Amino acid sequence: MELSRDTFDEGRAGPGQQAVAVTSILGADRWRSAGFTGYGVRVAIIDRGFEGAEELRGTGLPSNVRLRSFRADGDLNAGSEHGTLAARVVTSMAPRAELYLLNFSTPAELAALVDFVTAERIQVVSFSLSFVFVGPGNGTGAVDDVIGRSASDGAFWAVAAGNWAGQHWSGTFTDRSGNTVHEFAPGLEDDGRLYRAQDLITVALRWDNAWGAACDDYDLELFGPDGALVRASRQVQDCHGDPVEKIEVLATRSGRYRARVIRVVGSAARRFDLVMLGTPDRGDVLDLSTAASSLLEPAEHPSVFTVGAAAAGNPMQVARFSSRGPTVDGRVKPDIIAPSGPQSFGDGSFSGTSAATPYVAAAAALLLEASPGLTPAEVPAQLRDRALDVPPAAADSESGAGLLQMGTVSGFGPLLPPGASAASFVDFTPRDSAVAVYRYRGPSGFPARFGYMLTGSRTPVAFYRLDVVRARFDAFVMRAPASVDTFDVFNDGDFIFVRFQ
Repeated sequence: MELSRDTFDEGRAGPGQQAVAVTSILGADRWRSAGFTGYGVRVAIIDRGFEGAEELRGTGLPSNVRLRSFRADGDLNAGSEHGTLAARVVTSMAPRAELYLLNFSTPAELAALVDFVTAERIQVVSFSLSFVFVGPGNGTGAVDDVIGRSASDGAFWAVAAGNWAGQHWSGTFTDRSGNTVHEFAPGLEDDGRLYRAQDLITVALRWDNAWGAACDDYDLELFGPDGALVRASRQVQDCHGDPVEKIEVLATRSGRYRARVIRVVGSAARRFDLVMLGTPDRGDVLDLSTAASSLLEPAEHPSVFTVGAAAAGNPMQVARFSSRGPTVDGRVKPDIIAPSGPQSFGDGSFSGTSAATPYVAAAAALLLEASPGLTPAEVPAQLRDRALDVPPAAADSESGAGLLQMGTVSGFGPLLPPGASAASFVDFTPRDSAVAVYRYRGPSGFPARFGYMLTGSRTPVAFYRLDVVRARFDAFVMRAPASVDTFDVFNDGDFIFVRFQ
């Protein structure tokens, strides 16, 4: 199964633009002023392609960004800049996070990639892709199982909800006329939408039956703008296989394409989901659509943090295209919504839940920098607790806990003092020594955890402060539990010994 066939990027530009910078909407500028940059937190952007990423190293992306393709052909670009743009969103909010840009094209490659995520102890994953009906929609299935394994190993997965609210229909099979064709409304036996010539049309049907052992048999038909049958999917479900039918075909002409759902005689009337997607995604909607339960895999997985999109121009509303829950087994999704632009880079086309998701990944990186001891369960709990509730009140399957907000920085230890931008280390040792001796000059109370800001391109492991009065060294170890440290701030005139990687 190729990614280009069963997987769709979530990005789509919407009408209008937000006048306020996204970081201000989220309160992230307050965290940046306090000193938090995502430093030392490993964040993976998993996507289909990273065109242009190498050229952005050291400019639009960190100079130490790691790039790796898990595709059989090793093509990191893969004809798409979708992942590159997601990485730039993370960098805009958490510029010192350790970024990994990883791409794949098949579920088997994704499994190998996830093993790498675990081996590298990557803490945060941003995933702005969807798979179409590769599981029953309850958090199980081949793709969900792979991602669930990573989440159970402790990685925080921010996953795009998808932009499918207007391209999805769900309900129970209804046949008032007795001709075995479903009626989407009384007397209406098809549903459809516009496509342009050369668009890749993907129509998929999934009904409520045992996964891997479907006994009720349904068929799917697609008709073109002239009313002629374009293609049909008529797999036989005889208590073997999955309750899914799919059609993929290039549009030969522009116009409205329509889908019909047929129940084979003897099969029960089941609840089903129908999606009509297009590549590229132009945002055209079905004649009759159902926003509820429009999530695709892996956004419905219980262990991922599912991200919807806030409306452009009014972040206190859910974007009309943003996929909603509940899941087919009744769980609330998404977990949160986030703004999706405008970005300060690119041509403005990177939007939708694709762009919202890396903001949540960046927020998780800032939280983990501020509090390295947060457990895998505490990171999503912090994000939910800090979210700004979006009407209606309480968590719901349109906006989850509400709009992403970074909130207060209080309670996270010492922060950058006034005048911190003038702080510096005066070097007393030869360049590139494994251990360097500095004298700190600047405002007193400069947090040792932000000492990396004073060491240039070198990565500090630990700081040791000479206490002349007591003739001893105090220590601060980067990203170690607070109980290990015997000091936490630099004061003007301190002699500081630094051990580097």
